[in-house]
Amino acid sequence: MIHNSRKTEGMALIIVLVMSMFLLVIAVSYIRSNAQNRPINERHFERAQADFLGQGIVQLAAMKFKKRPAEFYYAYRAMRAGLGDAAMRSYLNSDTTLNGEFIDQVNRRYLYSTQMQLITNQLYQTDGIRILVTVEQLDDAGNVALTRVQEHVIEAVRRPMQ
Repeated sequence: MIHNSRKTEGMALIIVLVMSMFLLVIAVSYIRSNAQNRPINERHFERAQADFLGQGIVQLAAMKFKKRPAEFYYAYRAMRAGLGDAAMRSYLNSDTTLNGEFIDQVNRRYLYSTQMQLITNQLYQTDGIRILVTVEQLDDAGNVALTRVQEHVIEAVRRPMQ
């Protein structure tokens, strides 16, 4: 009888050691997976920041078109008539909010540029203004580290001229 109880005491010790090794393996794998995810999350933050900047510039370009559409139409028609793209460049570049540079609070540099294009549909008598904003994040050496593009289309129905 005494011999049997010593055998069960040894088994309890082995079970405790196996369970603690199992928990140790789980803890180490959890720590490693979190260490590998951290750089991905930092890049995710940078992409989200560039996306928000691009969306803001898209909204500014849309507001500029909605407030002063004639300037865009004149510049676009001059470009399509073969008079060069100087009027379109002037429309886009005279406003520094549509093309420029942004430096955030940790000194990351972002360059952004805006392009606008008229899309016409003769069949349905509709127009669309395609706004394309490209945001580039630059590293410390001035090389492009990240590029994000935001696109928006403003749809309009043509009215007959009177």
